[in-house]
Amino acid sequence: MCWEDLLKEVTCKKEQKRSLNQTNKKPIQRKIYKVYALGDRFGRIYFTKREAECMVHLLRGKTIARVALELKLSPRTVEFYLKNMKTKLGCRTKFELIDLVINSDFMKNVDF
Repeated sequence: MCWEDLLKEVTCKKEQKRSLNQTNKKPIQRKIYKVYALGDRFGRIYFTKREAECMVHLLRGKTIARVALELKLSPRTVEFYLKNMKTKLGCRTKFELIDLVINSDFMKNVDF
């Protein structure tokens, strides 16, 4: 008799747990990140917000050290973002990257 009562108690608790889990579920909220496209000519290539911020400063003629200072980043981090952008566009140098970006629709998509 004792084992039957114990078995009922355990199964009852499991059922209560399942019903609680099903009613308390909240929808998953995902962060939506803004991306900055380069235009139709470049297909689905886009920059992240930080990459775009670095690129805007470089297009204004600032050095990597100055960009890092203004964005409160290390110069190495700015170089990392530049490397990512060069990889996305298939460029070998910073100057080639800047030339491609100037000839794209990037500045039309920037909102900062």
